[in-house]
Amino acid sequence: MASRLEEDLCCPVCQDIFKDPVVLSCSHSFCKECLKNCWTVGDERPCPFCRKQSSTDDPPCNRALKNLCETFLQQREQRASEDLCSLHSEKLRLFCLDHQQPVCVVCRDSEKHAEHRFRPIDEAAQQHKKKLQETLEPLKKKLEVRKKVQEDKRSEERKKLKFELGITYAEAAKRIPSQSEKSNQQFSTWQIQNICVPKLKKIH
Repeated sequence: MASRLEEDLCCPVCQDIFKDPVVLSCSHSFCKECLKNCWTVGDERPCPFCRKQSSTDDPPCNRALKNLCETFLQQREQRASEDLCSLHSEKLRLFCLDHQQPVCVVCRDSEKHAEHRFRPIDEAAQQHKKKLQETLEPLKKKLEVRKKVQEDKRSEERKKLKFELGITYAEAAKRIPSQSEKSNQQFSTWQIQNICVPKLKKIH
């Protein structure tokens, strides 16, 4: 099944990846050769897709689309070559359990893999995926335990900080009345020294 990207890179006329794409004034693109074949009859130059008349007989190259198509084809060829046996250029359909590597049917029948055990590559991939999940499960549990320990530690630190702040606040609250009393006492002493004593001296 073609991918959405591959569908978007297909010419509406030949249904294949664009070759030398050109763009019409209506913004639709086609292979240059496909468009030429569509315009062989008559003098009109309609868009094969929307039938709108083209403003030119020689539409410009769609360079952005051309670059996209070339990149896509290169990547597709690379993926295809990766799926082929480097020795026999055959599809890698089997997995050798003894050598732990994908092989083709020619490799399977070769002397190198004589009396070896094989599995279909899709089945082997599922087994490896399952083993990987089983290996990762204990690690995930350890990570969860470690995360919980760290959260508990942070929670204890927050409680301790709140407790210490509470003590500090209580001590400060206790000091306020005593400081107030001390200030009142100092003010009374000042009144006696600076107001009452001078008045008494005047009387005597």
